[in-house]
Amino acid sequence: MQAATQDSVTRRHTIVLGLKLLAGLMIIAAPVFIAGIWVPGLSDVAFFGILAASFGWIAGGVRIGALVVASLAVLGVVVTLLRGQTWALALILIGLGVLYGYAASRGVGKAVLQLPILTPYFILKPPTLFSDPPVIDAKYIVGVLVVMLVTGLWAILVLHLAAGTRTLQHVEVREPRVPLLYGTILGVLSAVVMIIGTSTDLKTHWVWVTLTLYVLADPQQLYTPAKMWGRVLGTLAGFAVVSLLVLVGIPDNVLLILALPALWLTLVFMVIGRPYWQYALFLTITVVFMGMAEVNTLLLDAERIGFTIVGAGLSILAAILVNVIGYRRAGLSAPAPAPASDPATAPVRKQD
Repeated sequence: MQAATQDSVTRRHTIVLGLKLLAGLMIIAAPVFIAGIWVPGLSDVAFFGILAASFGWIAGGVRIGALVVASLAVLGVVVTLLRGQTWALALILIGLGVLYGYAASRGVGKAVLQLPILTPYFILKPPTLFSDPPVIDAKYIVGVLVVMLVTGLWAILVLHLAAGTRTLQHVEVREPRVPLLYGTILGVLSAVVMIIGTSTDLKTHWVWVTLTLYVLADPQQLYTPAKMWGRVLGTLAGFAVVSLLVLVGIPDNVLLILALPALWLTLVFMVIGRPYWQYALFLTITVVFMGMAEVNTLLLDAERIGFTIVGAGLSILAAILVNVIGYRRAGLSAPAPAPASDPATAPVRKQD
């Protein structure tokens, strides 16, 4: 009886939280939609600001969310100005991998995870603002910074009021050098993917390779089969849903609107800690619907599946390299820690 009551309370709490997040997203989106009527492309830039701020807020609350969106705004401007300078962009991606590895070695990798994930999107194609294609001048640069910061901070405020306080969780790290090595390898792999994607005929959505590479990143275990399969299965399920909606003839403008409830479900499932494949499903739907304006929807969906599989393969390669270089062994997952009673056991480094 007590267990049933507890389940009922949990369900009510989840429903209330979901409704709050839905109301919050509608409040966030309304002024962006209205402003976008007069400012061409504003919604494209605002999407990055809101996405970075939302995931940053989920990872660590108001301060982390603000830091993430501000950092992404600056990085987005920098890589936009450096477009065509392939090796400079490669160094930036490697640097972001090292930054992620360092943060992971301190037990707070999630705080900066969105930076190496979202920065490549600005390399692929600067978001449209004021004109299409955008004119990269002072007006554009200032516009991107202002729109991302304003919409990002607005999203953080609304989410904080709707869902309450969130705090950054520190993870205990046994061997700090391993996450740092891991992040460096991820940075190098993402740079290689970018070089191939921008200097060959494969000028499609190669960013999904780098996205998958970091989404599957696990600085502690290196390789997590459940997360790997969750990513692939969630993407396949998202593909099936999108394909069905397209094949039944739903207009593209309606599908674009459906990106909002898909993003809502992504956030809800992340906040309440549902299995990874479930919010990967809705994240797939969100990203495909948001990017379908320039590419055939089914082609975009098929690309996402192919690049997701490639990204999963590279994440396995990263785990192998860390084992070979860092642990001097062959394997995928990190070796199990020695028993606590073993006097040779290295002390666990507690995070402040």
